[in-house]
Amino acid sequence: MERRTFLVALVGAVLVGAAGCGGPMEPQELARSVQALESSASEGALLADGVARDRTKATFVRAHSRDLGETVDHEAEKLADADANGEVAMRKSQGVDLADRISQALGKLQESPGVESEGAAAQRELRRFAKRAAQISDAL
Repeated sequence: MERRTFLVALVGAVLVGAAGCGGPMEPQELARSVQALESSASEGALLADGVARDRTKATFVRAHSRDLGETVDHEAEKLADADANGEVAMRKSQGVDLADRISQALGKLQESPGVESEGAAAQRELRRFAKRAAQISDAL
């Protein structure tokens, strides 16, 4: 009897989980992911500004840029795994590409946390990427 109860509960859980999944990505879902990219790029730009002005400790820059990079990589994975149609699919692809660029810029900070010229370059890139993310999000 316990086994039957367990199987019924298991099947119910699978059906409930499956009901929440499926279907193409909605514009609002994509907008939230792209906004997370925008936020990470903006925060990275602030971090890079500290590097460019020699006002931030290298250990902090390394740790924080790593954390931001992990957030960006996670969003990229979510976007890459999502199904999408039409314009959402095009914007999703742009989001994945943008996430890759943001991750690379944050990686440069992580690799050179004390080089002012690298910080200035990363700041310019990350600001540009944050603006691009805002454009993608606003287009949804």
